Amino acid sequence: FRVLWEWGVRREGMWPFTKPKPDVSAPSRIECYNNRDFYFECLDKNGDDSEKCKALEGKYHGTCMKPWVKYFDLQRKRLKVQGKDWVSPNMEGERGSSTPVRA
Repeated sequence: FRVLWEWGVRREGMWPFTKPKPDVSAPSRIECYNNRDFYFECLDKNGDDSEKCKALEGKYHGTCMKPWVKYFDLQRKRLKVQGKDWVSPNMEGERGSSTPVRA
């Protein structure tokens, strides 16, 4: 087991056989959640017109891991089918839940 440098990026393991570990630290999760919430809020305001939310979609997909994006999108679609709105513990205001707001 050794640490290798590839194009200025530190990689652990035996390159090229190991992928870098995804960053799931608290700050990166919060950034993902925030970008998800901004994107979903934009979709809600614009009637699910993703063309008007391209910049936010890019941030959302850029900060969240692919399985998370797939899960969040599926969760939002299920709520829509049930006739419910997306409510995130990260949102303030009338649509937010009673859970504390992440900074």
